[in-house]
Amino acid sequence: MFNIIPSLLIILGIAGLVYIFQYRQNKESIIKGEEELAKIKKEKKKLLEKLQTKLSYKKVGSGIYSLTEKVLVRSRIIVLRIDKTISANLTKIRIRRKTPNFKGSEDIIKSFAEKTSLENNAEIDTKLDSLQEEKKLLKKISKSPENLAAFKNLARIYLWREDFSSARWALLQAYHLNKEDNVVQDLLIELYEKRGGAR
Repeated sequence: MFNIIPSLLIILGIAGLVYIFQYRQNKESIIKGEEELAKIKKEKKKLLEKLQTKLSYKKVGSGIYSLTEKVLVRSRIIVLRIDKTISANLTKIRIRRKTPNFKGSEDIIKSFAEKTSLENNAEIDTKLDSLQEEKKLLKKISKSPENLAAFKNLARIYLWREDFSSARWALLQAYHLNKEDNVVQDLLIELYEKRGGAR
């Protein structure tokens, strides 16, 4: 009977050791499982954050696209309005170019309408001569648009009558024909000075 006790003690010791090792392994596996679960939770959280940032980027991106579209539409409207204004002004200039302004003739007509006479016959003759000369020059220009002398003389007549817009037109035409002409440049300076004095 005393022989059984040592073998029982050995068996109980081995069973205790097996139990202790198994408990440790279970504890280590539980700890590993918890660590893996924590890793999975972290990865899940990271994925959710990435999705949220991607969704917010998509919202921001769509907002930028809509803002850009609005800006482009508004700028197109502005450009179209500017184009319409320029087109209308060009049409007015073309009509004005075809029908020149006879300021001197208006003065004569006003004086007759008001039943007042001009100061003397010399003034009437001068105004009528300038009108006739203007008509001749305009006919020359219509026949040969490259006639620089006709434009210069027409500009002189307009400057003398203080019809600055018509003088400017004639001088610009002459300037386009010959940019190096000193007479045209002098007349442009004179026009600038007279217009500056008129303001």
